[in-house]
Amino acid sequence: MTKLLETKVSEPLPQLKSLLKEVKPYLKPRIRMLMALKKERRATRINIAKAAGASYSSILKWNELYENGGLKALMQLQDKGHRRFLWPDKIRQDLESRLKSGDPTSYKELHRWLQKKHGLKVSLPTLYKYARKDFGEEIRELRLNQLPQIKESLAELKEAYRLALPRIKPRIQILIMVKERKINGIGDITRETGSSFMRIMNCLELYKKGGLARVRQSQAGPFRTVINEDTHNAIKKRLQSKPNEKLSDLHRWLQKNHLPKLQYVTLHSHLRKHFPGKSRAGKSKKRFY
Repeated sequence: MTKLLETKVSEPLPQLKSLLKEVKPYLKPRIRMLMALKKERRATRINIAKAAGASYSSILKWNELYENGGLKALMQLQDKGHRRFLWPDKIRQDLESRLKSGDPTSYKELHRWLQKKHGLKVSLPTLYKYARKDFGEEIRELRLNQLPQIKESLAELKEAYRLALPRIKPRIQILIMVKERKINGIGDITRETGSSFMRIMNCLELYKKGGLARVRQSQAGPFRTVINEDTHNAIKKRLQSKPNEKLSDLHRWLQKNHLPKLQYVTLHSHLRKHFPGKSRAGKSKKRFY
């Protein structure tokens, strides 16, 4: 049975909308929860969580706070003791003014500044976590400043994406998102592309070193030959003209015309992954690894 939230919100909707613009970013999900409850009296807990942009457990906790103490209790930040980092007032004011001025260009620079001026002993991950939570949109440009400037046009990137191997496409997609600048940081790229944080950072590092050409290159170990874009397209055309060709014949043809050191197992796994059902290897269930 679907569980409902039937909390009666006493504040009018216009008041909640104006309050949403005034409060700090970490309190906005709580106001959005009240707005969702105001619009729909018998809303499911899951729908309220989606509307507020918060977790299921947070919605239950905030709803209990509102029922027991009203809006005032809901707007109070809960201090969880030593586990919760709280900015000293003077440091908070200096940090907020520095972020608004756009002076720091990276979290590392901001971290060094806090240590040098205030002697604040806080780790870089802690600074990243609570600065993002407490200052929200004020730190958006700081995160974007850490991303490289993409020289290629969007048209060139989209054409490169169309021609790229399937395993290279996420890299090109990362560059497209950085070029468009419609993101708040690397977390948005992670959610959109499904790539891990380290993969994104490695891709951006490759771009800094060698541009788009370096990003499009496949990386391989010392004992493995990687099938590049040209060879991939050659295989595609070959399969279209000779769909029933034996894998051994295709392997010899590729060694003669494209990759002399291409291993049989590499070709077999490539066909299974990128051309399933279009070749004998693609139809086969046999695995070499």
